[in-house]
Amino acid sequence: MTTTSSRPEDRVSIRAEHESTGPAPTTPNPGASAIFIVLGALIAGLAVAFGFQSLSPDTKLVILGGTVLSAAVLGVIGLYRYEWFLLITLAVRPSLDDLIADEFGTFQPSAILGILAIGVTALHLISRKFTGNWNQVTPLGLAFMAFFLGFLPSYITSVDRGVSQAALFGLASVVLLYLAVEQHLLDDGRFLFKLIAATGIGMIVPIITGFVQFFFTGTLDPGGSGLVRIDGSFAHPNTFATYLTFVVLLAISIIPTMAVKPKLVVLAIASLGGFLLIATFARGAWASFLIGALVMAARINKKLVLVIIAGSFAVAAAVPGVGDRLANLTASTGANGGVKTDDSLGWRIGYWQKIAPFFNRNPVSGLGIDATKTQTVEFKDPHNSFLQAFLEGGLIGGFAFLTLLGVATYAGWKTWQKARRGVFDYQTKLISVGSIAALLSVAAQLITENVLLNTIVWWYLNIALAYLAVLTWGKRKVPEPNYSQLALPSGLDRRQPAESPT
Repeated sequence: MTTTSSRPEDRVSIRAEHESTGPAPTTPNPGASAIFIVLGALIAGLAVAFGFQSLSPDTKLVILGGTVLSAAVLGVIGLYRYEWFLLITLAVRPSLDDLIADEFGTFQPSAILGILAIGVTALHLISRKFTGNWNQVTPLGLAFMAFFLGFLPSYITSVDRGVSQAALFGLASVVLLYLAVEQHLLDDGRFLFKLIAATGIGMIVPIITGFVQFFFTGTLDPGGSGLVRIDGSFAHPNTFATYLTFVVLLAISIIPTMAVKPKLVVLAIASLGGFLLIATFARGAWASFLIGALVMAARINKKLVLVIIAGSFAVAAAVPGVGDRLANLTASTGANGGVKTDDSLGWRIGYWQKIAPFFNRNPVSGLGIDATKTQTVEFKDPHNSFLQAFLEGGLIGGFAFLTLLGVATYAGWKTWQKARRGVFDYQTKLISVGSIAALLSVAAQLITENVLLNTIVWWYLNIALAYLAVLTWGKRKVPEPNYSQLALPSGLDRRQPAESPT
């Protein structure tokens, strides 16, 4: 940890070199049993794939077989080197939503990766605990665990357990991956740069897909907007826009401190992502991105505030469709004269009024996680994460969600104050402010978008959330580990026990 005497407080640096006086720990051996388990799963998966192929020659065997094979290989990597598993997972997840084979039902690449993440990450965290390499969980980590536990009763009393089960698995993956990211950042703050790099790599396929759609294969928005909206490799333009909002703001925060060549690469990726953000025609994401950019500019360079505002007006005036999309905000009919389905603010307000009485069915534990859509003819989510939390989780789940938001807000505020007082070095200040701005931009969409159970977005929010938690509460000494050669899959890296980055 590096300090200077120019201020009364420590100047925190995520680039600090950590030293240790203890011996280098050995990596626990997963053991032969773990390898046989993975190989058995691989053989079984491929056997099922060939079985599908024999029953239906048109079945997309390459998707199922390739997914199972890739999952088995990734599982082996996770058992031995969890950090690699985590980075690969973040790098490939944005590319998977378009890889869909309806013949396989739940055998989708994204679903399999989620289940794999739950299993491997759970084993990794258990192994850390039993081998003495466990860092004290921050209050935000505890709030995440309470968030998951708060929605467990809603699954038990759910009106549709099939839907709720899938959503609960997604929520479990979010919480477990958050805990893993937090643990590794407490080990060494420099791991943040690897996480950001993996996120940047993950943008490549969505950006390429988005531009192919923009120039060649885009389709008319079924929501009645009359526009060709881009969704990249995601399932919906709004989800793609929320993802782009977060990653572009985070990318902007690291650009000023990079060397020239990597700076140009990151700037190019961020610029392409910004263009596609406009092409999604997701008004909520536009507004939230503007909020995040203004917050970042106000903390780093106040002159940029005027530039950003002027640029926003220029984009609205110059880009075809932007003005129409904004003017269409309160329209009740689509571009072709038909009824709008989910584009207008008026539609959202009407839908909220329609589903709000569902709370009275079970005020304590709710309808069941992700079950609101099963109770309406529209079969749509609430388009309001606060309302969704209380409808589907009842008072227990709703207050668990508010607690998580409250603790995260506190972490952001404390980090903001430290950045303002000059506690951090320049690079840490930029990334911390960028993380706060990116999180605030996504939080602004909680009111009108379906963010609560948007698993893929949460996976990347975990990076900024864990980083702020470590900067706020992570000033801890990792205890001297008592390693042993357990036959439990661990994925622990060879590393020195070190002081946390703050």
